[in-house]
Amino acid sequence: MITPVILCGGNGSRLWPLSRQSCPKQYLKLSHNSKNSLLQNTYKRISSLKNVANPILICNEEHRFIAAEQMREISVNPHRILLEPFGRNTAPAIALSAIVALEKEQDPILLVLSADHEIRNENKFLEAIEIGLNYANDNKLVTFGVIPNTPETGYGYIKAKESFELNNINGYKIASFVEKPNYQKACEFLKDKRYSWNSGIFLFKARKILQEINELCPEIVNSCKNALNKSEYDLDFQRLKEKYFLQCPNKSIDVAVMEKTNEGIVIPLDAGWS
Repeated sequence: MITPVILCGGNGSRLWPLSRQSCPKQYLKLSHNSKNSLLQNTYKRISSLKNVANPILICNEEHRFIAAEQMREISVNPHRILLEPFGRNTAPAIALSAIVALEKEQDPILLVLSADHEIRNENKFLEAIEIGLNYANDNKLVTFGVIPNTPETGYGYIKAKESFELNNINGYKIASFVEKPNYQKACEFLKDKRYSWNSGIFLFKARKILQEINELCPEIVNSCKNALNKSEYDLDFQRLKEKYFLQCPNKSIDVAVMEKTNEGIVIPLDAGWS
């Protein structure tokens, strides 16, 4: 079973004034060709995959009703909408999702998606996901590296151990993660076929990622378990206990796990991602 995990945080500041704190970009309809918001499209583009469960949404208090209503509009009943009292980056969000997913399924695969991405070629995207499932089922931690077409300084990069072959898509072992480069470095990365943009899309078994987080940063798992155990239900929402979530380290999954693990795999993604 594939459990989508949709990260709905963020205030969309880079798209101000179109995107405002009261309604960040993930809840907006930014394409003239789509009647759906970015959040709605995030789920709809993967809904044709086999064995897709209802999603887990990680949301903040302020936007909870917008997220719930937009899911209702596309006839999706989320498995859970977790409310973070404040942002703690992606590692805690993924740990929370893995714990919640394991309450329902023995060992589902988590497909972690940001709610504010646009992908123009959905067939290529789904093809990459299908390839990634083979690695995830083999207990690898899969991420997707977007093939760069400009020397972009606004994204982090992933360096694979080998050059990508786009006519025969496979997974590649990860050599390193690179912070947002300056323009000169970005130009070098564009020429080197081992580099890709870090999309922030992940695929892994729930037990495997929880095990890795627990081994590499156990305080994240402990804080998340406590925040869930003491949480409160409010209508369709599960509100995390602020006292315990406050103790959770503020770390991305890249820093907490992917930069340290030997199980990381990057799959090249050339699907019109933005």
